[in-house]
Amino acid sequence: MLLKEFGEVDKVEKIGQQLTCIAQNVEKGTIIEFPYIYYPGYIVTVNGEEKETFESENGFLAVSLPEITQSEISVNYVGTNLMLVSKIISGVTLICIIIYWIFKRYMKCNS
Repeated sequence: MLLKEFGEVDKVEKIGQQLTCIAQNVEKGTIIEFPYIYYPGYIVTVNGEEKETFESENGFLAVSLPEITQSEISVNYVGTNLMLVSKIISGVTLICIIIYWIFKRYMKCNS
């Protein structure tokens, strides 16, 4: 993790897709770059408040921080709305195919 201007990052912990850390003595407008390639669907929270993310000059996930003495930062990937809709459509399609297959076998056995 990289702070572009001034500040310190301690207690970095990564569990699965979620990363948490503690930022200390950060000046307003400091940009923190996370070790994730930028892609829509990441949520970054600072003390529970969601912050807007953007792509850094290096192509990684970044966020601009407010002035803070100490705060907990959390990064989590939840995906996009389009991904959610795609999963729902795929699930409904699979269920329809299974129902069609069962109905077709049932009609064939009764003929």
